[in-house]
Amino acid sequence: MTTNAKLHHRMHLPSGCAVLSLLLSIILSLIAAVGAAAAEAKPFAFTDTGGRYWTWALTQPTATNPLTDTTGQFCGQGQAGNTWFLAGTLSSEPVERTCTVPTGKKVVFPVVNNGYFAFVDDPPEQRTETFVRSQVAFVKDQATAMQVSIDGRQLPVQRIRYEESRLFSITLPGDNLLEEAAGFVLDPSVDAGYYVHLDPLERGRHLIHFQGEVPGVLTVDVTYRLTVAR
Repeated sequence: MTTNAKLHHRMHLPSGCAVLSLLLSIILSLIAAVGAAAAEAKPFAFTDTGGRYWTWALTQPTATNPLTDTTGQFCGQGQAGNTWFLAGTLSSEPVERTCTVPTGKKVVFPVVNNGYFAFVDDPPEQRTETFVRSQVAFVKDQATAMQVSIDGRQLPVQRIRYEESRLFSITLPGDNLLEEAAGFVLDPSVDAGYYVHLDPLERGRHLIHFQGEVPGVLTVDVTYRLTVAR
């Protein structure tokens, strides 16, 4: 299921110092090269953001599910811990929600994301990590037009972080968006998307808007009118 310098400094030196300076430059260049290669070789770090988001979203009752909520009245459904998720939407239509958030909660939301959820009776070749990750890989390069504003100020694009989830599984409750039986397991599941993580907002009213798209696949346009209360 998819939802979606090099610094130049010139100075006069005696010849012996010039040789020393040259050797030092070579050593520093080698250190920099090794450091760059190590950084490039560093393995991609999967996160738990997508798994937590989808577990929260897909285990809420159909009638009060935050993903299909058009007003924000169900934004607090199933929220727990120090993170408060803002749901995206399963529709391409713009949606505006009004929501009260307890103080001290980190606010996390996907600007554009895509989840894939394998069924336990899928063919074995469709339940491998390679296969399920291939189903969401397009998000990284195809997501575009992503913008986030908070209280009228544009969030720097560097704050919209691409994340790929660890593999996760979800056990569905009896009343669920997929209309499966209670105890139905989605495994393995995976998510890829562009997420925003906000430190707890100050008490008072805030306006958050996020949008983005994967052309031909999904469009996101969501506005939240938040009140951060005690």
